[in-house]
Amino acid sequence: MLIPWEIVAEDSEEARNLVEKLLEVAASDPLILSEIMRGVLHEDPCIKMQAASMVEKVTRVRPLFLTPYRRVLLNEFSKINQPGVRRQVAVLYGRIMWDEWEMKQVVVLLSQWIETQEDEESVKNSIESLHKLAMQKEWILPKFRECLVKTIEHGNPGISSLANEILHLL
Repeated sequence: MLIPWEIVAEDSEEARNLVEKLLEVAASDPLILSEIMRGVLHEDPCIKMQAASMVEKVTRVRPLFLTPYRRVLLNEFSKINQPGVRRQVAVLYGRIMWDEWEMKQVVVLLSQWIETQEDEESVKNSIESLHKLAMQKEWILPKFRECLVKTIEHGNPGISSLANEILHLL
């Protein structure tokens, strides 16, 4: 199924209805998610944003649907610099079961996104994903703590508050 991205990206009632229908179908059909994933790599920033939001919503209830796209997240999504898209994508990294080699790459990536402090929501979502991964693998905890401490020292108040809260939970 090809998704009519030009229609989906519009700000209209028709577009919102189409997105809702696509979300329902994608939650039950991983092949639809495949087409939505392609949208995240589209050249149009509005389409990228809409597709990233849709992937985040579908995988909130179906995280295992991301499994076939681990390499895409590592090799393609990791290069996305558009703040609104990165904000959505950062959440996805905490929803996947990574192998050790991939996990090391994801930890480095999320740590970099946290340290850049470019977009508050991207940083918060990266912290939350890295926290989920640190709860799965003990070897991540020291790096995660280090990121949190740096964030508390150098981050803006909103990010520092979240980092401090999580640090006290560890």
